[in-house]
Amino acid sequence: MYVRGDRMCEIQNWLRDNEILTVGELRYRRTGRTQHPRPQQNAWYNWPDKTLYDILTRQEYLGHTITAKTYKVSYKSKKTRKNAGDKRYFFPNTHEPLIDEETFELAQKRIATRHRPTKSDEIDLFSGLLFCGDCGYKMYLQKGAGTPERKHAYTCGNYRNRARNDFLCTTHYIRKSVLKELVLADLQRVMSYVKGHKQEFIQTATECSEQAMKKALGHQRKELDKAEARLGEINLLFRKLYEDNALGRLSNEQFVFLTSGYEDEKRELTKRAAELKKEIDTAAERSADVKRFVALVRRYTEISELTYENVHEFIDRILIYELDKNTNTRKIEIFYSLVGKVDTGDQPTESVSYFRQIGADVKSVVV
Repeated sequence: MYVRGDRMCEIQNWLRDNEILTVGELRYRRTGRTQHPRPQQNAWYNWPDKTLYDILTRQEYLGHTITAKTYKVSYKSKKTRKNAGDKRYFFPNTHEPLIDEETFELAQKRIATRHRPTKSDEIDLFSGLLFCGDCGYKMYLQKGAGTPERKHAYTCGNYRNRARNDFLCTTHYIRKSVLKELVLADLQRVMSYVKGHKQEFIQTATECSEQAMKKALGHQRKELDKAEARLGEINLLFRKLYEDNALGRLSNEQFVFLTSGYEDEKRELTKRAAELKKEIDTAAERSADVKRFVALVRRYTEISELTYENVHEFIDRILIYELDKNTNTRKIEIFYSLVGKVDTGDQPTESVSYFRQIGADVKSVVV
């Protein structure tokens, strides 16, 4: 239901209407014990959204076991703290999964992006996927009360909040109907190519992915080497300053003054080095993504209409560029899940529509 685009309140209403007992009430009926006071009868089926989000993010439902999630502050205290992800123990495939990997990942993708409902209490089709191609800011839906969908449009959030932002961007205005037509046509182009040229697509996409990965990894490794070298220099400086302070050659005030700047730099470098190591470790796992995308395409016979589910399953993000008023063309980039941009060698997907603001036809092209 969550992957389909249902709002959390709709899921809570469904659980209540179908009289699905909450965790606490189920525990009480099984054991006679409760962690908290038992709710009244009319609240037995009222699921908190925090519990539902916890269910959506638990990897245990994939068939894995994770331990050491928390630790005790002291043996004298009952207080616990959450452990960082790298300090937990992960045991894969220990029991039968309740949900498949694809559905779980789609749910995590939606959780990671804020999805704000419209005034008509709907989640927009492209919510969390549209970004300005020039400033990188999110694109926002503009729709008036009671206006038909053909008049709905997206604009750059940076431009929309220009009264509060220092950086000014342009409108990047595009109608929702035009974007839906383009995305559907391009998605059909990609699916047709993948189904008809499976081996060629796998080979080409894998080569492009490996080249991009090598380039990115080379840059990341250089940055990591520089960060680790600088950390070594800072540690050496700390030792020398500490010795001078301990031997009386440097006062306590001077020591604090000289080391304060280094401490901030060391903290930032340590954090960045950990991020780079994580990126390098996970880069090797991307080689299987192309085959997973092929398997995703094969699950669909054809797509004749865009839905929240298939849009978010196939597409990672869409970049909208500003209209070139000299040529009356607008560039759009579509990045597909797992594989990025897909070049089939055909003519790019295009759409021509009348743009009332400039009084002329505008060509939108997926590049």
